[in-house]
Amino acid sequence: MAPWRWLDLGAVDGPTMVNLFVALAPSVGSAASPPTAVVLHPSVPFANVGFHQEAEREIDLDHCRKQGIPVVRRVVGGGAILDGPWEQDYMLLVPAGAPGTQGGIEAFYEHYLEPVRSTLLRFGVAAERSGVNDLAVHGRKISANGALLLDGCWVLVGDILLDLDLPAMSRALRVPDEKFRGKLSEGMENWLTSLRQETGQLPPREQVCRLLRNELERHLGSSVVPGALSPEERDRLERLRRERSEDAWTFQKDSSHPAFRTEGVGNPRAVKIAHGVSLRRVDHKAGKLLRITLLSREGRIEEVEISGDFFTQPFAGHLGELERALIGTRVDPEAIESVVSGWERTYQVKLIGIGRADLVSTIVEAGTGPGLAPS
Repeated sequence: MAPWRWLDLGAVDGPTMVNLFVALAPSVGSAASPPTAVVLHPSVPFANVGFHQEAEREIDLDHCRKQGIPVVRRVVGGGAILDGPWEQDYMLLVPAGAPGTQGGIEAFYEHYLEPVRSTLLRFGVAAERSGVNDLAVHGRKISANGALLLDGCWVLVGDILLDLDLPAMSRALRVPDEKFRGKLSEGMENWLTSLRQETGQLPPREQVCRLLRNELERHLGSSVVPGALSPEERDRLERLRRERSEDAWTFQKDSSHPAFRTEGVGNPRAVKIAHGVSLRRVDHKAGKLLRITLLSREGRIEEVEISGDFFTQPFAGHLGELERALIGTRVDPEAIESVVSGWERTYQVKLIGIGRADLVSTIVEAGTGPGLAPS
């Protein structure tokens, strides 16, 4: 097979990390650049928000601003997290049609997570697939991953946790109160692990990268050769870094439905605004979190916002089109099912982490469920 390109970029900032693969995808997808493996890590901690999430609901923005922690929005789904120097990140980019891409996203994960799994095994850490997109040791996540098809290029983005800073990671997330934050930190301790915890020592970052490169070569049956970004890729990266460091990008989901953030209306789970008019927010946990905020009038959808830490393929999922298509629809399972299935067909959307039934039932619950507080 043709050689892969190996890019070791070392320490980078948050905007570079979340936009780099977007800059590389057009080149790899068009074969202007070869299949590419990238290793890099955050120079400083930054709050990383999933594409379909509302930053203000997931991140403690006041804390992050006071501590100088940047907040960035990525184009991959999943949950909000504080990324930092305690991790080693990687990106794998291959053109559509390459080995491992023909069977859809689950087959893609299976194929390209294998060299990551075998890298961990070289340290004596036996990690197994957890859900669709993660690697875990006895149920504790050591590698989180996201994937998408972008500009004719399949992309895997992930990390290996070398160490953990649980106090910092839990402090950056928004929670109802400090008691809840304590429970969150305890949960993270039970849910996450690292190479330091599993082996008793912090491995040199260079060793992790070297072994990953070796395992890639072995798994792919191809050489992985050091290279550099092309001038076109550098230009795209700089443009994306500028555009996606703006609040308009970072808080796009937060500002998409201003009526849901009116003082006294945006926070309650259920409010009866007037006769026949109600606002309700419902969280539904399937494989991933789905959050529906819905304003209904006389049994029909007046406005709806769909968010959460689920994934879609394509990455943006055309959720705005679905939200608009649902306006005026009766809050009825059959009517909503018809709109959702039509949206899936029209935009060729695949939901990952939630299913169509989850989406339909949660929208119905948001429009009809009990617990509405009187206005």
